[in-house]
Amino acid sequence: MLIDETPEYDKIWNQVYEKLKFSPSYAYHGHSMKVPLPFQIPGDYAVYGIDTMTDCQIDFLYQKMPEILISITEPGRKIYALDWHHSAFLFDPGNPEEQKDSAFFPGFLPDGDYYFFIEQNFQFGYLGHPWRQEIWIFGEKLLRETEQVYPEFGWNKIK
Repeated sequence: MLIDETPEYDKIWNQVYEKLKFSPSYAYHGHSMKVPLPFQIPGDYAVYGIDTMTDCQIDFLYQKMPEILISITEPGRKIYALDWHHSAFLFDPGNPEEQKDSAFFPGFLPDGDYYFFIEQNFQFGYLGHPWRQEIWIFGEKLLRETEQVYPEFGWNKIK
């Protein structure tokens, strides 16, 4: 369900800034200027570099990550799919039709903007950083599942 231009849109972005201490930057990866970390995630998290993925690995990511989200999302819970300063959705990962509602539904690879997938109660999250070419993962279940498959995605573990 598209939540743009609703009170929920502002609410979820306020939570992203408050709970994850989201600090967007416009500096490109590898730029000589020191850039602060984009998130300050409480608890355990992992960071993966995504800049060496092949087309086959990207295809596998787009097949596998929805399966992972379905397997770890509690019944009745939904996930926010957020494209920074653009569209926002609240969807059931087990209902693929909800993800086809719009051409603006974010993907799992940040393509010039921040793409986030966050469980509605912040139990887990998948945060894509476009300029750093990184994926940040938090939440015990998502960390555990991602740890098992990240080499197959072509990701490099940074933290």
